[in-house]
Amino acid sequence: MFKSILAVSEGGPDAAMSFQLAGRVAGLFEGTVDALHLPVGPAGGAVGGLAMSGEAMPLIMEIDEERLEARAAESRRAYKEILASIKDATFTAAETATLDTLVAMGRCSDLLVLGRPGSDPENVAPATVEAAVHECARAVMIAPPNPGSGAFGSVIVAWNGSFQAARAVEYSLPVLQKASNVTILVVGSKPDDVGASYLARNLGRHGIATTVDGIDPGTVSGRARGRALLDYTHGKGADLLVMGAYGRGQVMSFLGMGGATGKVISSCRVPLLMAH
Repeated sequence: MFKSILAVSEGGPDAAMSFQLAGRVAGLFEGTVDALHLPVGPAGGAVGGLAMSGEAMPLIMEIDEERLEARAAESRRAYKEILASIKDATFTAAETATLDTLVAMGRCSDLLVLGRPGSDPENVAPATVEAAVHECARAVMIAPPNPGSGAFGSVIVAWNGSFQAARAVEYSLPVLQKASNVTILVVGSKPDDVGASYLARNLGRHGIATTVDGIDPGTVSGRARGRALLDYTHGKGADLLVMGAYGRGQVMSFLGMGGATGKVISSCRVPLLMAH
């Protein structure tokens, strides 16, 4: 169950996305939200004490103190408007808050929520996403510009038999148990080759009825597979996409993650639950 939700903001458009989705999840599970504002750090090298891979270095404009204060004020305003009324909700913001703070709080939470990267011209590819996915050992939700409201009735589970996908399914069980329609989607493989029927059987034992479907985008790049997954998810009108997060400094791609992962993170129009 998602009782303790960490919502991360860097004071840009991500604040409203992250906080609204975190509030949505808290309402579904009678949980609460700890909101964390992180100042936008310097580009390159080590950010907040965590060494980032070269491909994952954040693309950040030089921001002066006045803008940093304005971004902190935006996080604080969004918290007051969206989350402050939730029982036991907290807000943490300090000039000394770093990615280490995110990791320390994230590892002690049930779920981390971040706004979709790429929407902030002052912070194009925030290192917070990689830190949350790869360092916190928790489920991570990426909020789209319109995080939606209410239950996640229709859920797509992207399945390829990997340990990342298995971990994402494990973390998503509380959501899947509340969903009315769950589809196990296999992209680029035969469902039987990746054990989709075994997953369906296991989820059924948790009281989760599923259907198995597959799409074959052909021999294409990772980003093209990501596009195929997004087209399917959006075409079905799903409320949530669940997938494993792949790659770390292995491919020159957005966020330093695998091509499909980067494409989905940056373009998914519905909330995205990931695990590594």
